[in-house]
Amino acid sequence: MTEDQKKKLEQKLWSIANELRGRMDADEFRDYILGFIFYKYLSERLHIYVDGILKNDGRTFTGLDASDPDDREILAAVEDACIEALGYFLKPEELFTAVAQKGATPGNFILEDLTEILNNIQRSTMGTQSEEDFDNLFEDLDLTSTKLGRTNEARNTLISKVLVHLDGIDFQLESADSDVLGDAYEYLIGKFASGAGKKAGEFYTPQQVSTVLAKIVTTGKTRLRSVYDPTCGSGSLLLRVAKEVKDVGDFYGQEMNRTTYNLARMNMILHGVHYRNFDIKQEDTLEHPQHEGMLFEAIVANPPFSAKWSANKMFESDDRFSEYGKIAPGSKADFAFVQHMLHHLDEDGTMAVVLPHGVLFRGGAEGIIREFVVKRNWLDAVIGLPANIFYGTAIPTCILVLRKCKETEDILFIDASSCFLKGKNQNSLRDEDVDQIVSAYRTRAEVDRFSHRASPEEVVDNEFNLNLPRYIDIFQPDPIVDIAAQSESSKQMQKVIELVDRTISSLCSELGVDYPSAPNLAILQNFKRGLMQKLFSQEMRFSREDGSEFPDWSKEKFGDLFVWAKTNSLSREHLTETTTSGVQNIHYGDIHSKFRALFRQSAEDVPFITENAPLRRITDEEYLREGDIVIADASEDYADIGKSIEIMEVRERSMIAGLHTFIARPSDGAVVPGFAGYLLRSEPMRRQITRIAQGISVLGVSKKNLEKLTLWLPHPDEQEKISGILMAVDAKIDAVSGQITHMEDFKKGLLQKLSA
Repeated sequence: MTEDQKKKLEQKLWSIANELRGRMDADEFRDYILGFIFYKYLSERLHIYVDGILKNDGRTFTGLDASDPDDREILAAVEDACIEALGYFLKPEELFTAVAQKGATPGNFILEDLTEILNNIQRSTMGTQSEEDFDNLFEDLDLTSTKLGRTNEARNTLISKVLVHLDGIDFQLESADSDVLGDAYEYLIGKFASGAGKKAGEFYTPQQVSTVLAKIVTTGKTRLRSVYDPTCGSGSLLLRVAKEVKDVGDFYGQEMNRTTYNLARMNMILHGVHYRNFDIKQEDTLEHPQHEGMLFEAIVANPPFSAKWSANKMFESDDRFSEYGKIAPGSKADFAFVQHMLHHLDEDGTMAVVLPHGVLFRGGAEGIIREFVVKRNWLDAVIGLPANIFYGTAIPTCILVLRKCKETEDILFIDASSCFLKGKNQNSLRDEDVDQIVSAYRTRAEVDRFSHRASPEEVVDNEFNLNLPRYIDIFQPDPIVDIAAQSESSKQMQKVIELVDRTISSLCSELGVDYPSAPNLAILQNFKRGLMQKLFSQEMRFSREDGSEFPDWSKEKFGDLFVWAKTNSLSREHLTETTTSGVQNIHYGDIHSKFRALFRQSAEDVPFITENAPLRRITDEEYLREGDIVIADASEDYADIGKSIEIMEVRERSMIAGLHTFIARPSDGAVVPGFAGYLLRSEPMRRQITRIAQGISVLGVSKKNLEKLTLWLPHPDEQEKISGILMAVDAKIDAVSGQITHMEDFKKGLLQKLSA
């Protein structure tokens, strides 16, 4: 299966999941859709296995007749073989396809049949080695829940629809690439996690973080005897470790949440892990450990951050905690998990655990435990991760890597806090970030401001405080400032100011107003605001060069002066700050927050379209041209709805407009360049646009309503004078702002020289 086919499978499954969503929370409809996919997997896997057994006899599983004595004998033998090989059994009439086809026929009621079949799967395992692995596995699929529908008929219709959709998808279980469905299952778990907010942390570790942990604990190994996760959630982290080696002997895990425990067992089976090769237990790991006396070659974990636990005095004599002299405080179980994991770590093993940053420097009992671990030379590495990469929390985190048989006495510190891709709600590690972190760990190379090998003496000098800034210089000094260059730039700015001062002064004289020439930003900005109020309300008018009056302003409709050009629907996730495609894309959020009324491409920071963006071929019509008006058609507030920019300068075929934007292209000669940009931000126009905005949580404006806007247009020569004085004031504001920046840099340069 190609990558494209995998993505299509994932998208199909997610689309079906949304059929179920309705009024349910993400973690509720997650259990239904994943349960149904798992049932289909069990059904198809068993069907393929049995057909393989019967192939030499020229028979098929669905061709067996339970009423025939000979076939009953075959079915009994097949059941025994399935229980031994697969751990469970389904009758031919209990296969997923049979139930889906029955549900597809109007009037057929399948909910009772489906409930009985799911119970039968569990019953088929009773008294066998697989009983514990299938025990109450489908208990979260409550087919009587009113969240599926208020009546039995409504619930039956919805479930039948979902089963029919799933039945139409080929899981390709006979393909050599047996992990395709497993990867799709992981994709769904990740999608549910991203929508579950804080609850997501209970069952899922972001894939890229899992990859870092998995690569670390498999460093130098191609096979593992065992891997263990004491807080295994959905089991994704255990399965990620398996992707980094040729073979894992056995998987072990413990999970406190019953629903998540069921999900972990399903995930194991669906990834082709034989029931004899995994042992997932459901209990509180710290209070009631289920794998006592066992040692594991690799241990990975993402425990709940700073969870509460009993910290009972009796644990002081527990073998897991007794040698440290202290147990972790009841308000923060982080080090209790570390102690538990170290207790189960084999002599040649490696463990990697994600913890909140506080474990590196908090005192009290945690400080004593930390000192013990360092003195025993068990701490191999400390890796600082970026903030806001975990579901439901924005706190900074770290990875502790521990080994009992280290080759060196130093501790590797890695500061990866700046290695991330910023997202709207959550940051993420990129593939290159994962590679950089893992490479630094494996080579133990020291890189300025990124990685450092600290000697035992250095750690002692820091009183066993492992906070990363103590070992890696993260201070970012200002670039060396050339004060001579700053002085020269300031002089050039002064020349610009003198030039625009003459222009503004001349135009102000025509209007009969005093010009505030002082280089004060606040005064200049207020002066411009006042000018726009007076000019666009026509309280203040320019005259012709000969002193005669311009004609009255004409009343026009927006739709008579502009035509619409095509835009695209690319969201922020398909944009990047670095040049890839070479085409820039205006995002409506940037119109709201940073672009000036008169837009010049060379003066603005505009993101580029990524190479893999889902964009058809760009037509000539879509490329922005000088004179185009780009309007933001959506906003969460009235201040920004319908806000626009006028394109004053743009390179040919280099920029388009994206999500939630309209392009209004002027008719030839309709408006003087530079005038429309100011006009559309004037109070009379903003008042009109506010009146046509509609929406509840998000406001929007339509092309149809924008076309009806009334524009009052002065004579072209008067348009030039209005835009001329406003552009001159903007130039003065930019020059004064630039001078302030140069003076601040000049001050920095002086301080650098004086303190050198």
